[in-house]
Amino acid sequence: MERFQRHERKGYVFANGQDAESCRMQLKLPGDYIIGGFFQIHVESQPNRSKLEVPTCKRFSDNGYIYFQTMRFAVEEINNLSSLLPNVTLGYEIFDDCEPFIDIQGAFTFVSRPPEKAVEKAQCEHRYQPVVTAVIGPITSDAAIITANILSLFDVPQISFAASSEELSDKTQFPTFMRTIPNDESQIEAIVLLIQKFWWNWITVVGSENDYGENGKVKVISSATEVGICVASRGTIPAQVSGSMQNIVDIIDNIIDKRVNVVVVFADAQNAEHFFRVVVAMNITGKVWILSEAASVKRMLSEIPNIERIGTVLGIAAKQGKMPGYEEFVLRDITTDVHQMVKYSDLQAQRRDSPDGSCMATCNEYVPCTSDSVRSLLQHSEWRVEFNVYSAVYAVAHALHQLLQCGSGECKKEGVYPWQDIKGYGAKVVSEAEIQINPDLIDWQNGLEGLNVPMLLLQTLKRVNFSLNDRPIYFDENGNPPTGYDIIHWDWQNETVSFKVIGSYKPNPGQLQIDKSLIKWNLQEGKIPTSNCSSECVPGQIKITVGFQPCCFICKDCVEGTFQNESVCAPCNLSQWSPSKSTVCHDRSAVYLKWDESVSIVLALIAGIGLLLKVLISAIFVIYLNTPVVKAAGGKLCFVLLLALAFSCGSVYFYIGEPNNGICIARKLIFMVSYTTCLACVLVRSFQLVVIFKMATKLPKAYDYWVKYNGQYVFVFINTVFELFICSIWIFSEVPVFERNYNISKTEVILMCGFENLLFDFLSLIGLISHSLLCFVFAYLGKNLPKNYNEAKYIAFSMALVLISWTFLILVILSSSNSYIPAIVAALILVNSYSITVGYFFPKCYIILFKSQHNTTAFFQTCIQEYTRNRDAQPP
Repeated sequence: MERFQRHERKGYVFANGQDAESCRMQLKLPGDYIIGGFFQIHVESQPNRSKLEVPTCKRFSDNGYIYFQTMRFAVEEINNLSSLLPNVTLGYEIFDDCEPFIDIQGAFTFVSRPPEKAVEKAQCEHRYQPVVTAVIGPITSDAAIITANILSLFDVPQISFAASSEELSDKTQFPTFMRTIPNDESQIEAIVLLIQKFWWNWITVVGSENDYGENGKVKVISSATEVGICVASRGTIPAQVSGSMQNIVDIIDNIIDKRVNVVVVFADAQNAEHFFRVVVAMNITGKVWILSEAASVKRMLSEIPNIERIGTVLGIAAKQGKMPGYEEFVLRDITTDVHQMVKYSDLQAQRRDSPDGSCMATCNEYVPCTSDSVRSLLQHSEWRVEFNVYSAVYAVAHALHQLLQCGSGECKKEGVYPWQDIKGYGAKVVSEAEIQINPDLIDWQNGLEGLNVPMLLLQTLKRVNFSLNDRPIYFDENGNPPTGYDIIHWDWQNETVSFKVIGSYKPNPGQLQIDKSLIKWNLQEGKIPTSNCSSECVPGQIKITVGFQPCCFICKDCVEGTFQNESVCAPCNLSQWSPSKSTVCHDRSAVYLKWDESVSIVLALIAGIGLLLKVLISAIFVIYLNTPVVKAAGGKLCFVLLLALAFSCGSVYFYIGEPNNGICIARKLIFMVSYTTCLACVLVRSFQLVVIFKMATKLPKAYDYWVKYNGQYVFVFINTVFELFICSIWIFSEVPVFERNYNISKTEVILMCGFENLLFDFLSLIGLISHSLLCFVFAYLGKNLPKNYNEAKYIAFSMALVLISWTFLILVILSSSNSYIPAIVAALILVNSYSITVGYFFPKCYIILFKSQHNTTAFFQTCIQEYTRNRDAQPP
């Protein structure tokens, strides 16, 4: 085992000059290549920024100490590996950057070159060599921006393990900066996706009073607003100065006044601790708190007394990593002897007075090297930020391994100059993305793998790609790692918290996965809390914004005939319908006389019987064509009448089934023409009987012309042609024949045949009614004719039915258009057809079949003679 074995060539050098048994605050280690480091081993204790004074570092940071030890662990582990930098020793120099001025001082120390102690950037040919090869840290974005501005002037690579500000991704400003933690853009996207996951849209965003908090707060608000999340209030956690608590109280009052249940806290751990102490003191409960990465897994927050009462705490955390043997390493370097503790101020004084050191801060308390606090931290640590430190050191080591051409098992120990050309084979770095190589100097026989030329450390760092304990380590073009975040939940068990991983976030593109069953919501019923300005509208309602926040609204129902189309109630098409509060329009159901309806079956059956009767009557009249009864009924004209009645009765079938233009034309054309012909036959027959018995003697010439030129057939023909002409005008006019009526029902469309064309309907009906009236008049005039020729009562009865039925139809059309009109018209057609069939032909068939003695010439002559005697006997 190479791990943790004391390297024979490396002696421990401590900042206070004590031996290995003293307190392990080893801030400097010599080596072939030095890696600089910034770690907040101490932080300010109760700072008072209202006074202009030198800050003091009085408060030991357990987390900072652990991060510092992680770098030491990584360096020692690499130095004891034969596979990585085999004959090279890495050293380090650490600065405890509890204040920004220490970051400035440390950065200048790193880029200086002892013993000159003068910062002078030499030209390439001068081979200026800084103290450090690369720098790890610092932890905060504010400090990283300060140090990066200095280090980039000297092309010194810098890898931060916790500075996540998006500003640092700008390679025009910070060309040498990289990091092993994702940037804030990814973190903010994860926060917004988390809020969306639970359908929250009414939040408060709080940020700390520094670049990290202010930039994060602004970007959370901007990103949330873009996806429809409303920010009810915002606030800034002030620095811990006199009166700062009142500012936090005002922030919390706004949260209460706005009825906000979800609060995003984008702050570093120290400011977050200050904020939550006030939250606990004000007894705020039942809220959901979403913490940014800088504070989400910090024990200094979870150990605040009674903090478990504030509600449910979710957070964004760096991915966990594996570091075998790390805990043992840290515990090995902790002394439990209180008498071996030294003042940190003494350490700094010795460093300040030493020829190769510098002052970092003025501190006035002992370094707490007792194991209790650190052991507790190690017990609960999940190696998140620690692994970022670990992987940053390994990235530098892998870059050096390539730069020093260690692939052969031995490294070329040469000076690594940030701006040097790649030596050998005429290779030269032209830009960060391009390297020019002289092909004439390459050993092509060995291939490109044989081209062992060093590269700049910065360029090599940008291209490292390796696996570290099952985690891929590399950087994108902006120096950011490919890793995402864990989503954690503060899970309380017996007043002890564990940071339970409930999901993860992956960038490019942003994907969030959450196992909701792992979250214990701090509510009585354990339900997911809501945080909405207004309750969501149910489907079929639209939002009417109240005020300037789009999340505050009232819900309005979409009325009948409209549907919810995103944010408006849109009208349905004419062929569709919708009830109130509808999200879709439904197609109207087509209404017509269907074949499977009982009414249709009855009508079709009656029409079939009517056709059969007309066939039977025609057969009887053919058989008895030359008998007096058939001749008195009209002779051959009866067949024209029967044919017209058959067509009229058959037209009923066109009223059943789904109509269209062709059906509508056939329906009206067949009935109107056939029934007009039918009435013309009845009319001419009634007229002819009256003429024979009452007018022949008075108008003999007219009667002769009538008989000679077949007046009855001419009359029937003219009426039929005239009706055909009227129907042709109706068919070829622009008035639609087939119509869809949407006005009768809200949910149905009535398929109709021209009943909206009242002009043509009334013209046709007027023709039928006028014929019926004339038939009725002539039948009345012939009421005294011989009984064998007296058909007045039958024709009068038939015409009365015709007049009543068509008058009823006119009233139905005028009163309302409904789906029963086709059935009503079909029924009326059958009534009219049956009235003539029964009233005109049945009596004659009865005489032919059952009163054959009356169907003789002698009987008819007797009847005529009797009629003549009675007429002559009447007084003039």
